[in-house]
Amino acid sequence: MRLSVLDAQADQGFAHVSEAACQEVLAFKKKDLPPGDEDGQDRKTILAIACIAAIKPDLTDVEAAHRINIAFIEEHPNYYGDLLIDPDSIAEVVEKTEAKQIAERAAATAVVRAKKTLAAQTRQTVLRRYFKQAAAMKYSAAQRKQPRWLPPRDEKNTTAITKWIIDHTPTSVTIVCDDYNGRWRVISADLNWRSVSWTKRGFQNAALEVVHQAWLYECDSTGRSAPFDLGELESRFAGESAVAT
Repeated sequence: MRLSVLDAQADQGFAHVSEAACQEVLAFKKKDLPPGDEDGQDRKTILAIACIAAIKPDLTDVEAAHRINIAFIEEHPNYYGDLLIDPDSIAEVVEKTEAKQIAERAAATAVVRAKKTLAAQTRQTVLRRYFKQAAAMKYSAAQRKQPRWLPPRDEKNTTAITKWIIDHTPTSVTIVCDDYNGRWRVISADLNWRSVSWTKRGFQNAALEVVHQAWLYECDSTGRSAPFDLGELESRFAGESAVAT
């Protein structure tokens, strides 16, 4: 099925479309501009949401959130490309010119993360003005509890561990076990991905990080939070040697 230009733009969250162009879309659709005095919010995100609503008003807030996330990743394709080692630590073992490049990349990454935080906060506030709320996810009492690690007999069985991971991650995220390379691949609904190695950090810390990453992808894509405390989960593997790419 062929999409119109505006339909296609709405599906891509109006990525790479300027604020002025978004305003023209709203004028074309005979829609009022959103208020312009909303301090502490991202104006482009507000305009993109209004444009999506003007073109596809029957979306749910979760579906619209997904489109806004698509746009952010399209505009910032390296958003998930974390530096896995502290830049100061890297600077101690590389040439000065390389250390400078690494520091510049770390600074640029921090800027993008700040943009992402602002866009996500704006998205959560503004979506409810334009879209009906999707049905809330239903979690059992067991699913709302903090993930409890496997019995000892299963701690080195990657089939059992992978099942445990899948039991604690959202269905929108795909988990692939790579026994040959000693890692799990975490693949988002947008096909962003990260691999987490268990070879140096161990199965438990790697599995917890996989669960954590899966829920970060889910929150980015839909705005839905994990049914348990992600901060507490992160604290259980934080500080371990990072061996993820």
